[in-house]
Amino acid sequence: LTIRNLAKSYGDLNVFHDVGFTLYRGEKAAVVGVNGAGKSTLSRLLSGEEAPTAGEVRYGLNVKMAFFSQESAQNLDYRRTIWEEVNAAGTRSSDQERRNLLGAFLFSGDDIYKEISVLSGGEKSRLALLKILLTDTNLLILDEPTNHLDLKTREIFQNALLNYHGTILIVSHDRFFLDCLVGRVFELLDGICH
Repeated sequence: LTIRNLAKSYGDLNVFHDVGFTLYRGEKAAVVGVNGAGKSTLSRLLSGEEAPTAGEVRYGLNVKMAFFSQESAQNLDYRRTIWEEVNAAGTRSSDQERRNLLGAFLFSGDDIYKEISVLSGGEKSRLALLKILLTDTNLLILDEPTNHLDLKTREIFQNALLNYHGTILIVSHDRFFLDCLVGRVFELLDGICH
Protein backbone atom coordinates (compact mmCIF):
# COMPACT_ATOMS: atom_id res chain seq x y z
CA LEU A 1 0.00 0.00 0.00
CA THR A 2 1.51 3.33 -1.07
CA ILE A 3 0.14 6.71 -0.04
CA ARG A 4 1.43 9.87 -1.72
CA ASN A 5 0.65 13.51 -0.84
CA LEU A 6 -2.66 12.51 0.73
CA ALA A 7 -4.85 15.33 2.01
CA LYS A 8 -8.38 15.58 3.34
CA SER A 9 -10.53 18.62 4.01
CA TYR A 10 -14.17 19.03 4.94
CA GLY A 11 -15.05 22.54 3.78
CA ASP A 12 -12.68 24.91 5.59
CA LEU A 13 -11.48 22.21 7.99
CA ASN A 14 -8.13 20.76 6.85
CA VAL A 15 -7.79 17.41 8.60
CA PHE A 16 -4.32 16.58 7.24
CA HIS A 17 -2.10 17.20 4.24
CA ASP A 18 0.94 15.72 2.47
CA VAL A 19 0.60 12.34 4.20
CA GLY A 20 2.79 9.74 2.58
CA PHE A 21 4.20 6.32 3.42
CA THR A 22 4.52 2.81 2.06
CA LEU A 23 3.29 -0.26 3.87
CA TYR A 24 5.07 -3.41 2.72
CA ARG A 25 3.73 -6.95 2.35
CA GLY A 26 3.43 -8.70 5.71
CA GLU A 27 4.11 -5.55 7.71
CA LYS A 28 2.07 -4.73 10.80
CA ALA A 29 1.84 -0.99 11.50
CA ALA A 30 -0.22 1.43 13.58
CA VAL A 31 -1.53 4.96 13.15
CA VAL A 32 -1.66 6.91 16.41
CA GLY A 33 -2.46 10.48 17.40
CA VAL A 34 -4.66 12.56 19.64
CA ASN A 35 -8.45 12.59 19.23
CA GLY A 36 -9.37 14.64 16.18
CA ALA A 37 -5.99 14.20 14.48
CA GLY A 38 -7.62 12.43 11.53
CA LYS A 39 -6.76 8.78 12.21
CA SER A 40 -10.23 7.43 11.42
CA THR A 41 -10.47 9.72 8.38
CA LEU A 42 -7.16 8.30 7.13
CA SER A 43 -8.41 4.73 7.61
CA ARG A 44 -11.58 5.53 5.60
CA LEU A 45 -9.47 7.00 2.78
CA LEU A 46 -7.16 3.97 2.72
CA SER A 47 -10.13 1.60 2.64
CA GLY A 48 -11.83 3.51 -0.17
CA GLU A 49 -14.83 4.44 2.01
CA GLU A 50 -14.07 8.12 1.31
CA ALA A 51 -12.17 9.95 -1.41
CA PRO A 52 -9.16 12.14 -0.59
CA THR A 53 -9.18 15.87 -1.30
CA ALA A 54 -5.73 15.44 -2.87
CA GLY A 55 -3.09 12.76 -3.32
CA GLU A 56 -3.40 9.08 -4.08
CA VAL A 57 -3.71 5.66 -2.49
CA ARG A 58 -2.22 2.76 -4.47
CA TYR A 59 -2.64 -0.90 -3.66
CA GLY A 60 -0.12 -3.55 -4.62
CA LEU A 61 -0.85 -6.30 -7.08
CA ASN A 62 -3.45 -8.85 -5.91
CA VAL A 63 -4.31 -6.99 -2.70
CA LYS A 64 -7.54 -8.20 -1.07
CA MET A 65 -8.44 -5.65 1.58
CA ALA A 66 -10.89 -5.77 4.48
CA PHE A 67 -11.85 -2.73 6.55
CA PHE A 68 -13.10 -2.64 10.13
CA SER A 69 -14.92 0.61 10.90
CA GLN A 70 -15.67 1.95 14.39
CA GLU A 71 -19.27 2.18 13.19
CA SER A 72 -20.60 -1.39 13.50
CA ALA A 73 -23.42 -0.72 10.99
CA GLN A 74 -20.75 -0.49 8.27
CA ASN A 75 -19.33 -3.90 9.22
CA LEU A 76 -22.50 -5.98 9.66
CA ASP A 77 -25.93 -6.56 8.14
CA TYR A 78 -28.30 -6.06 11.08
CA ARG A 79 -31.07 -8.05 9.34
CA ARG A 80 -29.11 -11.30 9.63
CA THR A 81 -28.40 -13.70 12.45
CA ILE A 82 -24.83 -14.25 13.66
CA TRP A 83 -24.65 -17.55 11.78
CA GLU A 84 -25.99 -16.02 8.54
CA GLU A 85 -23.45 -13.19 8.77
CA VAL A 86 -20.54 -15.57 9.32
CA ASN A 87 -21.66 -17.70 6.37
CA ALA A 88 -21.91 -14.59 4.17
CA ALA A 89 -18.23 -13.77 4.82
CA GLY A 90 -17.11 -15.63 1.70
CA THR A 91 -14.86 -17.98 3.60
CA ARG A 92 -13.62 -21.39 2.49
CA SER A 93 -13.74 -22.76 6.03
CA SER A 94 -16.03 -25.62 7.02
CA ASP A 95 -19.09 -25.28 9.24
CA GLN A 96 -17.11 -26.82 12.12
CA GLU A 97 -14.21 -24.39 11.68
CA ARG A 98 -16.66 -21.46 11.69
CA ARG A 99 -18.37 -22.83 14.81
CA ASN A 100 -14.98 -23.24 16.53
CA LEU A 101 -14.04 -19.67 15.73
CA LEU A 102 -17.45 -18.45 16.90
CA GLY A 103 -16.83 -20.27 20.18
CA ALA A 104 -13.39 -18.68 20.52
CA PHE A 105 -15.08 -15.28 20.09
CA LEU A 106 -17.58 -16.22 22.83
CA PHE A 107 -20.57 -17.08 20.61
CA SER A 108 -21.72 -20.59 21.47
CA GLY A 109 -24.75 -22.85 21.31
CA ASP A 110 -27.98 -21.21 20.23
CA ASP A 111 -26.41 -17.72 20.59
CA ILE A 112 -25.30 -18.02 16.96
CA TYR A 113 -28.96 -17.76 15.87
CA LYS A 114 -29.46 -14.37 17.56
CA GLU A 115 -30.24 -11.47 15.29
CA ILE A 116 -27.39 -8.98 15.00
CA SER A 117 -29.75 -6.08 15.73
CA VAL A 118 -30.17 -7.26 19.36
CA LEU A 119 -26.45 -7.65 20.12
CA SER A 120 -24.56 -5.31 22.45
CA GLY A 121 -21.83 -3.02 21.11
CA GLY A 122 -19.14 -5.43 22.31
CA GLU A 123 -20.85 -8.43 20.70
CA LYS A 124 -21.17 -6.54 17.41
CA SER A 125 -17.47 -5.64 17.49
CA ARG A 126 -16.50 -9.26 18.23
CA LEU A 127 -18.65 -10.50 15.35
CA ALA A 128 -17.29 -7.92 12.90
CA LEU A 129 -13.70 -8.84 13.80
CA LEU A 130 -14.46 -12.54 13.52
CA LYS A 131 -16.03 -11.96 10.11
CA ILE A 132 -12.90 -10.12 8.92
CA LEU A 133 -10.70 -12.99 10.09
CA LEU A 134 -12.84 -15.43 8.10
CA THR A 135 -12.62 -13.38 4.90
CA ASP A 136 -9.97 -14.20 2.31
CA THR A 137 -7.76 -11.09 2.65
CA ASN A 138 -4.12 -10.06 2.67
CA LEU A 139 -4.56 -6.46 3.90
CA LEU A 140 -6.49 -5.44 7.00
CA ILE A 141 -7.28 -1.82 7.83
CA LEU A 142 -8.67 -1.71 11.36
CA ASP A 143 -10.09 1.46 12.93
CA GLU A 144 -10.10 1.16 16.74
CA PRO A 145 -10.79 -2.59 16.70
CA THR A 146 -10.40 -3.03 20.48
CA ASN A 147 -13.14 -0.54 21.43
CA HIS A 148 -15.96 -2.40 23.24
CA LEU A 149 -13.84 -5.57 23.65
CA ASP A 150 -13.29 -7.19 27.02
CA LEU A 151 -9.79 -8.32 27.99
CA LYS A 152 -10.30 -11.96 27.01
CA THR A 153 -11.59 -11.06 23.54
CA ARG A 154 -8.71 -8.58 23.05
CA GLU A 155 -6.26 -11.39 23.73
CA ILE A 156 -8.05 -13.75 21.32
CA PHE A 157 -8.08 -11.08 18.63
CA GLN A 158 -4.46 -10.10 19.26
CA ASN A 159 -3.34 -13.72 18.90
CA ALA A 160 -5.33 -14.05 15.68
CA LEU A 161 -3.61 -10.94 14.27
CA LEU A 162 -0.18 -12.18 15.36
CA ASN A 163 -0.85 -15.31 13.30
CA TYR A 164 -2.24 -13.37 10.32
CA HIS A 165 0.16 -13.59 7.38
CA GLY A 166 -1.03 -10.49 5.56
CA THR A 167 -0.41 -6.79 6.06
CA ILE A 168 -2.14 -4.88 8.86
CA LEU A 169 -2.68 -1.18 9.52
CA ILE A 170 -4.35 -0.47 12.87
CA VAL A 171 -5.71 2.80 14.23
CA SER A 172 -5.75 2.44 18.01
CA HIS A 173 -5.23 4.14 21.37
CA ASP A 174 -4.57 0.76 23.02
CA ARG A 175 -0.78 0.92 23.50
CA PHE A 176 -0.50 -2.52 25.10
CA PHE A 177 -2.38 -4.09 22.19
CA LEU A 178 -0.12 -2.30 19.70
CA ASP A 179 3.19 -2.92 21.52
CA CYS A 180 2.84 -6.68 21.17
CA LEU A 181 1.73 -6.52 17.55
CA VAL A 182 3.16 -3.76 15.35
CA GLY A 183 6.64 -3.12 14.00
CA ARG A 184 6.07 0.46 12.78
CA VAL A 185 4.08 3.41 14.09
CA PHE A 186 2.89 6.45 12.12
CA GLU A 187 1.79 9.48 14.15
CA LEU A 188 -0.68 12.02 12.83
CA LEU A 189 0.24 15.32 14.46
CA ASP A 190 -0.75 18.85 13.43
CA GLY A 191 -2.06 17.64 10.07
CA ILE A 192 1.14 15.78 9.14
CA CYS A 193 2.14 12.12 9.39
CA HIS A 194 5.44 11.40 11.21
